[in-house]
Amino acid sequence: MSSAPPRKIVHVDMDAFYASVEQRDDPGLRGRPVVVAWKGARSVVCAASYEARKFGVHSAMPALRAERLCPQAVFVPPDFVRYKAVSRQVREIFARHTELFEPLSLAAASLAVPPPKSGLASATAVAEAIRAAIRAETNLTASAGVAPNKFLAKIASDFHKPDGLFVVRPREVLAFLAPLPVERLPGVGKVMQRKLSEIGIATVCDLRTCDPNVL
Repeated sequence: MSSAPPRKIVHVDMDAFYASVEQRDDPGLRGRPVVVAWKGARSVVCAASYEARKFGVHSAMPALRAERLCPQAVFVPPDFVRYKAVSRQVREIFARHTELFEPLSLAAASLAVPPPKSGLASATAVAEAIRAAIRAETNLTASAGVAPNKFLAKIASDFHKPDGLFVVRPREVLAFLAPLPVERLPGVGKVMQRKLSEIGIATVCDLRTCDPNVL
């Protein structure tokens, strides 16, 4: 039996990152549907503000489709130099709390807090401190999930977006996962979700109880 304490992982995800940077830096874009993309038949959406998401626009979507869904959208070409500069600021905030953080993109990272360098009492307190520092120092918002592993923390970070925090404690893991639709699982896209639906799997509970031979 291991006597090691349970892992505590914080997943931090900047809210609509590229679009939020554009709205922060250009007051004329605030409150408007912003799509970060080059216009044209071969372009795809890099990011969409929450105002644009209400029309069904999302990242990785063809820009032409985004334009059809939201004709009033403001298209802004991406400026990765600025986004990388903000990402460095955010990573500096992470480093104040733990040396064990894994950037997953410019906008997201997983952090292990085994205990935190900052001396805070819990992973939840670390997540709250990080979010507060991001808001104060970058004038942007981030959402966070706290859980015993990276997989769960990533799912949790989406639960109270934007600008939210969701905690999954070890004793709550199975109850948290069971009712989730399978498309909530990282890696389950539209094609996989359709294939699972064809064999009667709609929730994580269905997946857990399915015959492995069927899978």
